[in-house]
This record gives sequence, structure tokens and C-alpha cells, in this order.
Amino acid sequence: MSTNEIAQYFELRKRIFEIEAQLEALKPAVADQLRRQNGIARLDSYDLVLSTFTAWNYSARVEALQKSLNEAKRGERQNGSASVKEKRDMLVLKAHRDADQVREEQAPYGEWESGDGTRPV
Repeated sequence: MSTNEIAQYFELRKRIFEIEAQLEALKPAVADQLRRQNGIARLDSYDLVLSTFTAWNYSARVEALQKSLNEAKRGERQNGSASVKEKRDMLVLKAHRDADQVREEQAPYGEWESGDGTRPV
């Protein structure tokens, strides 16, 4: 891969970040408009549909079960009894920040880990 391709990739990713920020800023107003339009808007050959998702808070018992399950999965990876289902290449773009700047929380332990054993951030 040439340096040009890497620079182009960086530029495109930065543009995606900017566009995603703009979309997030528009989302509340668009959702309100869609609610007034029976949850759908049509433009060209596309439908924009309002869907509502619910996040749940679980009891301490269920959270403990989830923690145990995650620990069991981690243990099977470490002792070799788990087998690799799939591998994917992922490009991770990280911003350089000073130590006192806010940093996003890491995703909870899940199905994917990097080839070097670290979790994606």
C-alpha cells in the first residue's frame, strides 16, 4: 500500500467522523418530524423509517450471570478449548489525546479481540 492510499484513507475517515457528528446532531429533529409523519419519509427510492429500540437494566443476578459467562469465555480462549470462528481485518483510527482529555469507554468484553490479544478501542 502506498503512502497516498493511507493518506486518502485518513481523509475519508475524518470526513466520515464529521458526517456522523452532523447526522447525530440532526437525529432528534428528524425523529420528531418522522413521528408527525407516521414514522416514515420517502425520498427517491429510499424510505427513512423511525424505529425505537429499548435498552434494559438487568438485576444483579443477571449481571452476575453475564459476568460469569464472559469470564468463562475468556478462560476458554486462554486455555485453548475455544476455537476461532472467524477472523477479520479491522482498521482502527485513534486520535492522539492529552492525558487529561476525555476518553471514550471501552466496549464491554465481547466476541472480538485483536490478533495481539488486546481489545479494540
